[in-house]
Amino acid sequence: MYAIQEALARDRMREREHQAHRSRLSAELSAANRWRYLAEHARAAATRHAERAAQATSVAVAR
Repeated sequence: MYAIQEALARDRMREREHQAHRSRLSAELSAANRWRYLAEHARAAATRHAERAAQATSVAVAR
C-alpha cells in the first residue's frame, strides 16, 4: 500500500518539477521576446532621430 502511495507521490513531484521547468522556460522566452521588441523599437527610434538630425543640419547649412 505504501509503495503505491510513494510511487504516486514521486509521480506528482516529478510532474510539478516538469511544470515548474516549463513555466521558467516560458517566462525566459517571453522576456527574451520583450527585450528583442524593445531593442528593435530603440534601434528604429535612433535611426529616425539620426535622419531628422541630418535633415535639420542640411537645412541649416543651406540657409
